[in-house]
Amino acid sequence: MKTKWHIKDLIDLEYFLHIDAENADQSSQLDIDARDRGIFLKKIQPRIPKTKSYPRRFIIKSWLDQRREMEIGTTGAKAVLPGEAFAETSRLLGYGLFFLGSLSGIGLAFSILTYTGTAPLNISVYLGTTVFAQILLVLLLGGLLLIRLIRPRLFYTSVIYSVLSRLVITLSGKLKQRVMTSLSGARREGLSAVLGLVRGKRQIYGSLFYWPIFILAQLFGIGFNLGVLGATLLRVLGTDMAFGWQSTLQVSAGVVHIIVKWLAAPWAWFVPPELAHPTLAQIEGSRLVLKDGIYHLATPDLVAWWPFLCLAVLFYGLLPRIGLFFFGLTTQRYLLDKTELTHGACDQLVDRMVTPQVQFGVQFGTSVESRPDTTRVVVPEEIPAEEKNTITEKRFIVLIPDDIFEVCSDEDLEMTIGQTLGGRVAEKIRIDQGDTDEIIVADRLSAVGSKNGWTHILILQEAWQPPIIEDLAFIKALRHHFGERAPILIGLIGKPKSETIFTRVTPINWRTWKEKLATLGDPYLRLERLVHGDF
Repeated sequence: MKTKWHIKDLIDLEYFLHIDAENADQSSQLDIDARDRGIFLKKIQPRIPKTKSYPRRFIIKSWLDQRREMEIGTTGAKAVLPGEAFAETSRLLGYGLFFLGSLSGIGLAFSILTYTGTAPLNISVYLGTTVFAQILLVLLLGGLLLIRLIRPRLFYTSVIYSVLSRLVITLSGKLKQRVMTSLSGARREGLSAVLGLVRGKRQIYGSLFYWPIFILAQLFGIGFNLGVLGATLLRVLGTDMAFGWQSTLQVSAGVVHIIVKWLAAPWAWFVPPELAHPTLAQIEGSRLVLKDGIYHLATPDLVAWWPFLCLAVLFYGLLPRIGLFFFGLTTQRYLLDKTELTHGACDQLVDRMVTPQVQFGVQFGTSVESRPDTTRVVVPEEIPAEEKNTITEKRFIVLIPDDIFEVCSDEDLEMTIGQTLGGRVAEKIRIDQGDTDEIIVADRLSAVGSKNGWTHILILQEAWQPPIIEDLAFIKALRHHFGERAPILIGLIGKPKSETIFTRVTPINWRTWKEKLATLGDPYLRLERLVHGDF
């Protein structure tokens, strides 16, 4: 099921994911889980053929559409979401830059084509400012694209990319002012975080957010060249213009003729010769010599240049800009279609939708304070038969610290992971302080992974013990070994009790781990509570 995404969709997606993450305390997390599971069962699953597995992009996009409707229903029809504000701002910027480019082209052309009747206009000045400068710019863009293909890291550290990134950030700041008035306080904080998308999530979206700026730049260029062409034709048709050439260097008319023929190659094969470019005789006849003046020059030679000048602007200015504009649109669409929504937040969202709920004797939406501590009855949601065949199974390699490995029973671990994460245990590995070396653990994971086909790495951690430098170093080592997109989860449990180690995480411990792991800036690292009930 092909799903079409736009940049505004990604912005809204990150906005809603951020809002949910900020509100994910112990009580509201259950409500968020129930809400997303309800959206899936009522609005998404009926639209998916029973013979097909769940297409990730489709179900996330469908969820996003439902969340937009819910947001509008909550805040009112006049609410402006960040994605729509971005799209509207980009649209207005496009119109504005096209208009500004047109004015710039018209102003430049009129200033160059100011003819007093005493001296012909020098074509070198015209070509230099309206054609050659744009050719150099197009070559620079081509070089940057080539560098990005060969050495992507070098491209991202370049000065030009940094300047473009700052332009995007500046645009985001303007966008922020436009949207803030229609959002509540909590959602304003969410939007502020989303505006860091370009800087903080390049690992997920790559250069995707560079292309809107690239496209806007081409709109300015298209307007500029149309302005130059329009003003040039208007001056030629409305006034008596004379063009000539001159140079301090000893350049012969033959050399100029060769250069002109090369420049006219793109259109000389279909444009009549008398319009394609001046002949050798016309070039010789329009040469300016300061001491001789212009009175000895023939009018046909002086007016033979204007078709060539207009065609040069068309083929070296306007058409390349139009081509780059559509190239930018095509590349942006390609990157959108290729974007894999597999980072941690999206993974959690998909899990919430496709993983059956487990209720603990009370209805979702009930606050923690009103849930009796004596409630221990586990009521799993019944899975429809057709859904059992379509849930993509996750297989976890579980890394368990040495001090709780013996008391972590296979049965409890399997049940907890199945209920919370919707997967099963592929392998248990004991880790201790000596095993936190990248080579030791990575080699062991690679060895067992080749046998059991694991899909995720889960590190079991006791939340009451705050993360230390060694914990973060271990996570970094795993990331370095398995790649930047390998799904790594930190599964938190509370302080062990005599009957079980799977207890609830206190809010302060959850916040401590969340803030510490956020410093890693790893979008494919997930933090999960392994217990949501009242254990």
